[in-house]
Amino acid sequence: MGSTFIRETISWFAAFSDPFFLRSTLKDYFADILTYLVQLFPYVVLGCFLGEFLKFTSWTKLIFRFTKKHTALSIISAAVLGILSPLCTYGTVPVLIALFHGGVSCAPLIAFLAASSMMNPQLFIMTVGGLGWVIALLRLLCISVFSLLCGFLTLLLPETFVVRDNIRARKADPAPIENRPAKTFTWKKYLHDVFHNLLFVGRMMLIGIAIASFVDMLPMALLFGEIDTSTPVGILFAAAAGIPVYACGGGTIPLIRSLLDQGMSRGSALAFLTVGPATRITSLSAVAAIFKKRFLLCYVIVLLIFSVLAGLLFV
Repeated sequence: MGSTFIRETISWFAAFSDPFFLRSTLKDYFADILTYLVQLFPYVVLGCFLGEFLKFTSWTKLIFRFTKKHTALSIISAAVLGILSPLCTYGTVPVLIALFHGGVSCAPLIAFLAASSMMNPQLFIMTVGGLGWVIALLRLLCISVFSLLCGFLTLLLPETFVVRDNIRARKADPAPIENRPAKTFTWKKYLHDVFHNLLFVGRMMLIGIAIASFVDMLPMALLFGEIDTSTPVGILFAAAAGIPVYACGGGTIPLIRSLLDQGMSRGSALAFLTVGPATRITSLSAVAAIFKKRFLLCYVIVLLIFSVLAGLLFV
């Protein structure tokens, strides 16, 4: 790091020796937390109600019906349905296994996985509320294109390279998928699930807000040093940072809002938001139950390259 970064770091930490500065900083910190809560919480509530409502629809049968069509159409359909799916990665894994055993090829399943792990209706609503319509729509566009890219690239790979041997050995009759009844809607169950989802998302959002409010106090030099976040190196740095830093979709939005306010480029923000949700340790460990590690490594590499190119395009 250069001399500017060192000076910024020393002066920022030295300022905390002043009691007045410390009290003022803490006051601003909690004020920021309250501001973020007021701005984002309504979107969290709306997203939870919408996401839980979609779970009462026949998603598995719908996905099966569309992913059994012509190859190109099945990939496009899978990407769209993946974005609309309210399921988290752990909820998606059983669906993918059932579809694969039912005769669906790998390509649409990969497109569905990529899309569903990176976007859902709830997250889109929260992105609009926290980052605005422009970034929300660009994020949706990037995820859609990447999902389609993954699906069509998977057509070039043999099934033995993609799917674990123990999963391939247990293919079954697809009939049970089409005959499976839809989940019965009851207000009691619906509101119960909304409440528990709201507790989880709200808790993760609060953690993200606390981190974002802390980041608000940091000079940009402490976060990215002297890296220009509008350059290819800066965008690559932001994309790579999404792998260890990204924890929860809702909780990350305030952090990105804070970084954008401090001068982070839109391209770097998009790169971070594209890589992060698909490369969380929890997500990758769940997906590794179906797909081979070498395929997941290729998936992450392609995602990094794509996110940097997308960031440069929309910087």
